[in-house]
Amino acid sequence: MVKAKLLVRSLLIVGTLAGSAGISHGQDEGLIADDLVTGSWLLYRSDYITPEGRVIDTRAGGVSHSEGQGYGMLIAASTGDRRMFDRMWNWTKANLYVRGDGLAAWRWDPNATPRVTDGNNATDGDLLIGWALARAAQKWQDAAYARDAKAVAEAISSRLVIETSFGKALLPGSKGFGANDQPDGPVVNLSYWVYPAIKELGDLSAGFPATQLIATGLSLTRMARFGPAELPSDWISLKGRTPQPAAGYAAQFGQDAIRVPMYVAWFSRDYPDILEKFNAAFEQRSGGKPAVIDLDTADPVAVLPDPGYRAVVDLVACSLGAEKTAVHAAAFQPTDYYPSTLHLLSLIALAERYPRCLPDLQ
Repeated sequence: MVKAKLLVRSLLIVGTLAGSAGISHGQDEGLIADDLVTGSWLLYRSDYITPEGRVIDTRAGGVSHSEGQGYGMLIAASTGDRRMFDRMWNWTKANLYVRGDGLAAWRWDPNATPRVTDGNNATDGDLLIGWALARAAQKWQDAAYARDAKAVAEAISSRLVIETSFGKALLPGSKGFGANDQPDGPVVNLSYWVYPAIKELGDLSAGFPATQLIATGLSLTRMARFGPAELPSDWISLKGRTPQPAAGYAAQFGQDAIRVPMYVAWFSRDYPDILEKFNAAFEQRSGGKPAVIDLDTADPVAVLPDPGYRAVVDLVACSLGAEKTAVHAAAFQPTDYYPSTLHLLSLIALAERYPRCLPDLQ
């Protein structure tokens, strides 16, 4: 079985990269980038997605989450894999859309009864699902996907967008994060601001407050520069006059917050003042490797060694002008669900916005 799987991997890689054979140095970066994404997706799909379309979180005991389904659907749409896209969307509709309000339940466990073990939504999951549907509608010219994407956008807008003293903000979930739910509420998570998703859902749904949400998210990211590292915590209180690390959570720049610069860099190259802070932290605090950082001391708590985290560093550096430097992002090998997902997302972002950063295939 192991030998067979290795053979499949080799065939997938060789077959995909053969599409770039004969490309001269510096020629057609877009084609090279697309080949890298497609080949990486085949490996990712083999390791983390069941034939039924369930995305498996290997580090959490094989459960599935709404954001995992959204990530998988987004990558499938980006690579043109409609068959797997439909399988994931059908599984998601059948198993996570049980709330009755247009939002997906967050956690599904194959070993539990009932299998939905956390019925609260996760707003990043809803954004990702809606974004994937919007991209699928455009790619395959299917109005049904567009209707579904618009319905998700409207559910987010009506149930998860709140007014704060900092502007319109996203609650991380429909329960547990509002002004009356925690002593320092409302509490937000900046990694739930999936900027490209917010922008594209706003293009699809006139009532979705994309412009205001993007402005608030970027403003909060500029203000949430905590401690000597000047980085945001995973969880942030908006109760006071300025954002603060939320009580009841570790005051850390952690595995959630590493997605913040990824989404900003994917969204636009127009925010170097934001991205330079993250790039400096990666270079100065942990030797070019991402790390969980204690915001009180600016000391690394745990280095994040997986290549998927290094791919985020590549993306941020590329957004600031580096070229031909995304060597970690270009060398995809699945390690674990979450870093491998970040790896593929970073690779797609590079392919879409910064293809010149990817090394030539020789």
